[in-house]
Amino acid sequence: MQSSNSILVLPTIHNIEEVISGLSAKYKLTKGKFSQLEYILKDGKVILRHAGRDIKEFSNVWLSSYWRSRDLAHAVKLYLTHNEISHTYVEKATSKLTDQIIFALNNISIPNTFFIDDEDISSHIDTIEDVCKYPLIIKDITGSGGRLSALVSNREQLLDKYKELPKRKKYLFQQFIPNDYDWGILIVNGKAVSAEKSFSIQGEFLNNACNGAKEVFVEMNEVPQHIIDMAIKSTKLLKLNWARADIVIDKKTNKAYIMEVNRCPGISTGSSEVIGAQIFLDNHLE
Repeated sequence: MQSSNSILVLPTIHNIEEVISGLSAKYKLTKGKFSQLEYILKDGKVILRHAGRDIKEFSNVWLSSYWRSRDLAHAVKLYLTHNEISHTYVEKATSKLTDQIIFALNNISIPNTFFIDDEDISSHIDTIEDVCKYPLIIKDITGSGGRLSALVSNREQLLDKYKELPKRKKYLFQQFIPNDYDWGILIVNGKAVSAEKSFSIQGEFLNNACNGAKEVFVEMNEVPQHIIDMAIKSTKLLKLNWARADIVIDKKTNKAYIMEVNRCPGISTGSSEVIGAQIFLDNHLE
């Protein structure tokens, strides 16, 4: 239940008690830290918890950010706006985290995902395991090409791998979807113009071409319509006119999941991606 006249200040401003005490109305203050904010995306639902409390329970949120936390603040803004909770303005900043929240809030299937901006995840292990299960993937939320991504199969591996990763980065934890290949659907101005299947090499969990995956281009009429629809909807939600949606099919359940939308997809020579890029550039130049 929402608590009336309760305010979360995220992150805490210096001398905030003096500020709040001088307001015309009385507010119950909660001093916030981004390191205490859990982002939980599970089974199609989104929950953002600060110190164990869903932030939509506050009547107001004073939200601001540093350079490093700008995308985190924007992710909070998306959640508060969706739940119609009063909050202050923050500018838009994107990452894999904000994309995943947008998809989940708009009923696009994503792998179960957990994020915490904390160098020590030991106190969050139970939640990570509950949300993502094993095996799970660790991802750099601003990375590309699968760099700084890792597949782990148990708690010991998770803790060890997380300690090895560069501390200057931010990482999310995501359910691993067993699959035979990725769909890569190139979208130009709201239309699907190229499609490929990417097959990972033996012993590799990533389906990226830069990691040795085999690309097989197919005609658009060979792509299931629900895959095309998912790709188009995902890119429209992000307001992108040129992007590739990466989608996997769970080989156990046959359910499709959007993995990410690539703003700068590579173009394979001699493929339909070249034609798609020509269409995009022709439209832009016209």
